[in-house]
Amino acid sequence: MSLSNPKKILIIKHGSLGDIVFALEPILAIQNKFDNSVIDLVTEEKFISLFKKIKIFDKFIIDNRIGFFSTLSIITKIIAGKYDLIIDLQNSKRTNFYHFFIKIFSRSHINGSRSFVHDRYVIPPQGTESPMQGLFNQLKLLDIDKIDPNFSWLVSDKEDQSFANKEVVLVIPGVSKSGKSKQWSPTKYKQLCSFLESKGYYICLVGTKHDIEACQPILEHCKNIINLIDKSPPEIIYRAASKSKLVISNDTGPGHIASLSNVNTLWLALDNSITKSNLSFRKNSKLLLKKKMEDLSVDEVQDYISKNKLLDKVQ
Repeated sequence: MSLSNPKKILIIKHGSLGDIVFALEPILAIQNKFDNSVIDLVTEEKFISLFKKIKIFDKFIIDNRIGFFSTLSIITKIIAGKYDLIIDLQNSKRTNFYHFFIKIFSRSHINGSRSFVHDRYVIPPQGTESPMQGLFNQLKLLDIDKIDPNFSWLVSDKEDQSFANKEVVLVIPGVSKSGKSKQWSPTKYKQLCSFLESKGYYICLVGTKHDIEACQPILEHCKNIINLIDKSPPEIIYRAASKSKLVISNDTGPGHIASLSNVNTLWLALDNSITKSNLSFRKNSKLLLKKKMEDLSVDEVQDYISKNKLLDKVQ
């Protein structure tokens, strides 16, 4: 087997939704480089419906990252797969544990950023590079370059007239349970949305059922709402963003999905090196940062939208 033409490849990627989004372009680049190879994927069950849409994977190995015996089962399946090349896009302590056994009991060549791999990219300090740039630097060891990504596979097939003849701003006020420090106040989001509504814009809300509390003030106060809460898998978020004039989001996974649309995305986020590296690499990203989210006022957000001409009706 030559690494320039592996017959069978395994990609490993799980994590948060944001982590998955950062890996999409590297995954597409891998497929572009090895378009004649069989490619399998290790990921969590909740992401399989998204990855199926890419239509490049032959088989999925479900890894929900639970329990010692489950871990041994995953390792056994990987070894039994007799992969020529394993590309670890997760690079966690857990996947490094996998590689310890894979190196002993298989002939697979492993590319990654942890100690038990063959081709190792040494990750610089956090905040030095974006997660996606880091993955591409890792893939350079396999002569895989960036490509112009095609996200047409992410477009939903469902017809939706909710956006017809409307000027819409997509607003993402929720965060993950572990990301509360990244959340701008739902009350301030309500005030901002009320202002945007007064200018003639409809407000589209996306998120899971866990985001209802963050969205409730907007739902109660605004009338011109496109409510997609708990009805917004990644393809719906992408479509909603594509049909919007602007996306306004906390630093959260659905915001990263929306930013793939190339519509301007205004990030309301914490001012630190990690945030800047994670959010600033896309041309359509606009950053309004504060050391503490509670220090960001509604007036500052409105002024930023106006001064940067992000919405025609807010000048």
